[in-house]
Amino acid sequence: MTLLMRKLEHEQNHGHEYLGHNMEVNNMLCLHYDLDDEKVKYLMATDEKLCKLIKYIKNSELIIEKDGFKCMVKYIIGQQISDKARETIWQRFCETLKSVTPRKVLSTSDEKLKRTGISERKVTYIKALATAIINEDIIFSEFKKLTNDAIINKLTKLKGIGQWTAEMYLIFSLGRENVLSKGDGTIRRAIQWMYDLKELPSSEQLAEYFSNWVPYATIVSAYFWKSIELGLLQKPFNDIMSI
Repeated sequence: MTLLMRKLEHEQNHGHEYLGHNMEVNNMLCLHYDLDDEKVKYLMATDEKLCKLIKYIKNSELIIEKDGFKCMVKYIIGQQISDKARETIWQRFCETLKSVTPRKVLSTSDEKLKRTGISERKVTYIKALATAIINEDIIFSEFKKLTNDAIINKLTKLKGIGQWTAEMYLIFSLGRENVLSKGDGTIRRAIQWMYDLKELPSSEQLAEYFSNWVPYATIVSAYFWKSIELGLLQKPFNDIMSI
């Protein structure tokens, strides 16, 4: 269980909102999936290997940051670096700013932001996003009623926001369960591992593997991300599943 999960459980036990299997604390929501979830049962029925993986892992979680700006900043920071590096820099960024808001970002010098560990290029991207929000070119509250493609189209018009960053927003801020990020390296490695492929699957091949999982592609991805977190990819899939 992650530190954030422990914090969410602690807060839930002290009077914060609890939504079925899901917990919400300080604008953050933990979406919990397990073997009793009807969506998970549906996914298990679609593919023998995926079924084995889900049964082995059992539970998976997605931590949702409902503040759109904070979520976007986190994944701009996370562009082309490891998850561990992203989390380290993000925590340092939050500690430096105290309050991660568009106005606070714009009032903080580039040099101070770079000292948190992010590049000058990413500082430019984050400040461009902050400016767009203050100018109301981006209004996150309006995104809830838009399709995934419409949101991606709006976000990717901003400097430094590509397809992957926009998809991470859909997943980790809006909690959309039907998102497949074809450029996500972890997902590609997990598919290669699970199906014992000689090479990483292409975007087209990845979409084909996910074709039966389209309504809940995010949930499948959550189990793949959990498999990486647990270190499962260090051994052949069949060796682990035969234990």
